[in-house]
Amino acid sequence: MRVTNSMISNSARQHISTAKNKLLTAEEQYTTQKKIQRPSDDPTIASRSLKFRTTVAQLTQYVTKNVEDALDWMDNTEGAMTNVSSLMTEMKGVLNEGANGPLEADQRFSVLAQVRQCANAIFENEANADYAGRYLFTGYRTDTSLLFPTATDSLEYKITQKFSPSDIDLIRNVTTGIAYQDGATEEDYAEMETKINECYRVQLAYDNCSKDPITGETDAFSMKLKWGDAADEEKDVQFLAISQEEQYTFDLETYNQENGTNYEAFYVYDAGEVVFSTALYGEIQSKNAEITIDYSKKEFDKNDIRPEMYFPCTSYNTVSMKTVEYADPSGQEITYEINTRQSISVNTQAKDAFSTDIYRVLDYIERTIQGVKDVENRIADAEKRIANTPADDTETLAALNKLKDSLKNEQELRVSVMNSAFGMGLTMVDTTAQTLDVATADLGAKYNRTQLTYNKLLDNRTIAEEQLSNNEEMDISDAIINLTQADNLYQASLSATAKILGNSLLNYI
Repeated sequence: MRVTNSMISNSARQHISTAKNKLLTAEEQYTTQKKIQRPSDDPTIASRSLKFRTTVAQLTQYVTKNVEDALDWMDNTEGAMTNVSSLMTEMKGVLNEGANGPLEADQRFSVLAQVRQCANAIFENEANADYAGRYLFTGYRTDTSLLFPTATDSLEYKITQKFSPSDIDLIRNVTTGIAYQDGATEEDYAEMETKINECYRVQLAYDNCSKDPITGETDAFSMKLKWGDAADEEKDVQFLAISQEEQYTFDLETYNQENGTNYEAFYVYDAGEVVFSTALYGEIQSKNAEITIDYSKKEFDKNDIRPEMYFPCTSYNTVSMKTVEYADPSGQEITYEINTRQSISVNTQAKDAFSTDIYRVLDYIERTIQGVKDVENRIADAEKRIANTPADDTETLAALNKLKDSLKNEQELRVSVMNSAFGMGLTMVDTTAQTLDVATADLGAKYNRTQLTYNKLLDNRTIAEEQLSNNEEMDISDAIINLTQADNLYQASLSATAKILGNSLLNYI
């Protein structure tokens, strides 16, 4: 075949262009230290890069956003619960002092004030804590505080609260008819007596509850027992609503005998207590019955706990005339996706960590201290009357001394009841602390699991970043060698072309 100069020229230009393109590619790899500049350079590398970049982006999202936010939430929750644990320890120490120390009633009021400060700190400072504008212990309703920020009288709640047989306490109450009466004799005071009654009782989550219906649609109070494997047997309890001021002293059997009634329970609405008859208590225990109590409350003070955070309830706003139904708040878990197809619950609800029994037991202790204080005042009054009575008025002095002795006996009984109340306070602290410990342990387990996932994600991200780097980044030594080779090839192609194209047919004639 005859080779012409034109053919040689075209071939030379093609070789120069190829060498120049290789030089350009090598120069771009050296400058950018990337294997490809565009997907068309190497579709396989481009496809792998997209996959690795997506993996790195997902892992970065989990590590820097989801997991870190979840850990921060649990860190703040754990901090609040740790503070509560310290406050519970302080409460126990103060209650021990009140239960065992030889203190006067006023001193025990001081002890109680210290305990109430701890209780207020538990709920107002810790249980009501928030993180990044979201409340930690309020379940799904992270935009709503656990406590009422201000007092309100426009909200009326119908609350459903459940109790088990183990929630029933055996308490003692002092009944007294001993009081100074003008002209009373020693025999009159001898007939006055103080007795101590025992009764079975549960405390509702709130005091100052409603005796009458709120909206007129439902009763203010009802109580039902359920038992059986499927809770298919039930019973409505017959009750009488009374106030603390009414001197029934929780002695239900005596009341029924005196009035010809057959009530099974007292609903002490202002104290927020339900007292069972002995027969009803025995029935509850023998049948292991669940107790469901529906009751109403109208007015709430500042920093009272919102009922919807602990119980299924219905709220009625007397201003807007709006009714809101709140389902059982149990199981309101806030979950974070911390890895592919892996989620974890980060929140702890107040109802699972902080018992409302804290406030109610303190209310009961305060009542017993007030009972001791009242009898101390009556003793002081009797002593003053004795001091002001002439020595020759032996009949009056004998009567007053009998009154004083009877009051001293009453004082001993009331102190005994008060000490028992402080003992209940200590039991409450232990039980509440145990509940808190369980919640803290559960949170700790979730935290450890999240931390393990976090460490694994960091390792996976490092591996993915290395794979991405190996796939698309150019080794600098290879880039230099490739650039040198491409430059040599280009220069050689130019030199060869110059020699070939510089010759013509005359050179061979």
